[in-house]
Amino acid sequence: MGNLMTHPEYLQRYVPHNVISHTSPLELELPWFSYAAIDFLKGYLQPHMRVCEYGSGGSTLFFSKRVHSVYSIEDNPEWFERVSATLKEKAISNVEMILCPFDFKNPVGFDKSAYLNALHKGEWDVIVVDTSEEWIQVRPTVFAHAEQFVKAGGIIIVDDSWRYPGLRQKNNAKNVEIFQSVGPGRPGVTSTDIFFY
Repeated sequence: MGNLMTHPEYLQRYVPHNVISHTSPLELELPWFSYAAIDFLKGYLQPHMRVCEYGSGGSTLFFSKRVHSVYSIEDNPEWFERVSATLKEKAISNVEMILCPFDFKNPVGFDKSAYLNALHKGEWDVIVVDTSEEWIQVRPTVFAHAEQFVKAGGIIIVDDSWRYPGLRQKNNAKNVEIFQSVGPGRPGVTSTDIFFY
């Protein structure tokens, strides 16, 4: 509650999103990020941008309304179907979703997996690293891979970044900003880091 006391501007979103209705970020069409990061992105995103995201959901809908195209890499077949159905229902046509199942409980061979290597083409204005966390090294591994494909002037977003403090020291970014606050669909404070290239 301390974050809400020091940032009362989040209260009018936090209460309906987390206390009253417990609406999912997919239904809210919001990333499962901190509100601080969401607010930054609302001002940052531009209609010409191309976004690649590891992990789909409310973020997919959020980005689709603000950028030229979204390329979404998902590992969970059930969630893939749910997000795909939502995109179809809302007639959203600028999203390409790709399903690449991977057993993160047995991560042998992840470096050669279709999931990691689904990001292999072009350069991206925004890359989101919001993967499964069943294996603690998946986000750092995806982040290192993503750095090869982010445009000069682009960004990489890492959610729940408090779990990966090493990325703040070991990266090729020109700058890193930490956006820490409450957010939709979560009970407490989280941090979302944005790396600027």
